[in-house]
Amino acid sequence: MNVVLVGFMASGKSSVGKRVARRLGYSFLDTDHFIEAELGCTISEIFAIQGEPYFRMLETRLLQNLPRLENHVIATGGGIVTTPGNMELLKRIGVVVFLNAEREDIISRLERDTRRPMVQGGDLRERVTTLLDKRLPLYREADVIVNTAGCSVNQTASEVLRQVARRLPELPLHATSRGARTRRGTRTDAAAPAESP
Repeated sequence: MNVVLVGFMASGKSSVGKRVARRLGYSFLDTDHFIEAELGCTISEIFAIQGEPYFRMLETRLLQNLPRLENHVIATGGGIVTTPGNMELLKRIGVVVFLNAEREDIISRLERDTRRPMVQGGDLRERVTTLLDKRLPLYREADVIVNTAGCSVNQTASEVLRQVARRLPELPLHATSRGARTRRGTRTDAAAPAESP
């Protein structure tokens, strides 16, 4: 069984994913970092030299090989859902969880991060708004939605585990023993189904 995290760039997928993996005793895999290691260059360099379509092809090719994995938490690039068929591949790999971060939180984090090729140049707020509006319907096709507003990494990880455990009774019980809470002490607003660059 695997847990797959999707969401916009800077939504906390890697930080939360590592915490979830530690709690489960699973391995952690970041698809962006995997591709960088395989090619020996950064995502920004891939975009600059080969272009976005080439990078999206690499993402899909990686997903086609991941169903063989077991007991992994996988953090994906923010635009992975934009390629037709990728969400279906993700659901074959494991339970797909959308980390739904607030727009203002995303913008605030990206203002301090100059490595993201999809938001380089132009007005950051406008770029984020355009991309987020386009991707939100795709993210919402996930199996589980966890809203992260007002939550720490640990609180979000706890809510991910709690929601995933509803679908996977075999999940290690100790992993879900600590529930996620907001700063006011109430549970996060997470709902079952209804973004790298």
